[in-house]
Amino acid sequence: MPIVATGLTTGDFANTLRQLPSCLDKFEALGVESVELSLGAFDIIAGAKVLPHRLAELKRICSDRPFNFTLHGPIASRFTDRRHLSLQKDMCRAAMDISAEIGATAQVHHAGGVPAGDAAEIVDLLAVEREALAEIAPYAAARGVVLCVENIFGDDRNWFASPAELAAQIRAVNHPNIRATIDFSHAAINAGVRGFDLMAELKELAPYASHLHIHDSFGKPRSFEPYTYGEAVNFGLGDLHLPPGWGALNWEAIAALPYSGDLVANLELSTRFEEELPAAIAYCRRLIEASRAA
Repeated sequence: MPIVATGLTTGDFANTLRQLPSCLDKFEALGVESVELSLGAFDIIAGAKVLPHRLAELKRICSDRPFNFTLHGPIASRFTDRRHLSLQKDMCRAAMDISAEIGATAQVHHAGGVPAGDAAEIVDLLAVEREALAEIAPYAAARGVVLCVENIFGDDRNWFASPAELAAQIRAVNHPNIRATIDFSHAAINAGVRGFDLMAELKELAPYASHLHIHDSFGKPRSFEPYTYGEAVNFGLGDLHLPPGWGALNWEAIAALPYSGDLVANLELSTRFEEELPAAIAYCRRLIEASRAA
């Protein structure tokens, strides 16, 4: 398993650019090799344009850190959003400019959703997404950025590609700067929604991955609304972002998937589980070592 770094996401550890230095200090003390920056928290883009003084401050904060950096683009980035497609592509390019400036090895971009139940619309919008990815790929290549499309889960109203279907999208684009981020919890929940074979589907996507999101769940859609997040954890419903080992994902089987190329395994945990970070990092590293010995 060619995982070269274990990382953490800034997420709600840094909700503003001002909070980022102390967040990075914390992550440095934990000894991780990579940090994923949550772009939406830092107000570096306004109206799909990069603010130079804010970018300069980000670069200053990130300089001389012992990390590999990756960047999570806007959560609302979707190339199946036909109505706003031009804006979506502008936003992606702006985020790529930031990725290039900080030397990010991967930029996460969400796969697009489609209204559930309309087979013709699904086929049509997947074609729109492929065309947009193919158009953006040379821009990524010129800046040395690898755009990693992340698999998402749907529900009764929204359809999202399975891991194998996302692999087909990336294979069709056929460009070295368009790769995948595998979110294993998302894949498990989507399997719960759509009924596909989780491990068989992940086996199809693994060769196209350059980046991994590590967090646990029970692979159960949020079929009713618990009163609080804590109760959602109690019931085991939804995308819980639990420390690995707390949920039902088979991490040993996940570690043995047929990855290719160097990957970053990035833990996506919230401040709620801050005291669990050392154990989660150690868990992730044990999986990496076990996979190398297999």
